[in-house]
Amino acid sequence: MSNLKPALILFSHGSLLCGAGETLREHAERLRATEEYLAVEYGYLNYSLPSFEEAAERCAAAGAVQIVVVPYFLVSGKFVREDLPPRIEAARREHPQIEFILAEPLGFHEEMTAAVLEMAAMARPPEHWRHDMLAAPDFCAHRPDCPLFGSPICPVTAEATGGHP
Repeated sequence: MSNLKPALILFSHGSLLCGAGETLREHAERLRATEEYLAVEYGYLNYSLPSFEEAAERCAAAGAVQIVVVPYFLVSGKFVREDLPPRIEAARREHPQIEFILAEPLGFHEEMTAAVLEMAAMARPPEHWRHDMLAAPDFCAHRPDCPLFGSPICPVTAEATGGHP
């Protein structure tokens, strides 16, 4: 085993809604800032980009010899137990020199209790919630399958039409 730091992939489901992945991207940025890992990437099962496969490729390109995959889920349901393992196996076949390690979903971590208590204490009506759509123009793609595509609040449509649907 090399003395290199492992790489890390945050794995999540993905969403058809632009902006839904902003939180995962921000968590990856925070993790990168810790410099605990050689590389920190995030990848999705479907709908959103980058894919898990793209995240694994980026870690490999960074020189990873070990990649820790952290399921960004509260429970070990279908996506973690059935959909993720074949993707990890395919990545192992593509990169046999890399050891892939699967962590438990976030929901098992004891600090989730403190996070839930903090979020409950800060509860506010939805109109005061953070609005990830404000950052969506930075990463939304032309996706007709997005439920917002073509609507007045779609950042891609607004950009292409000068603000007119």
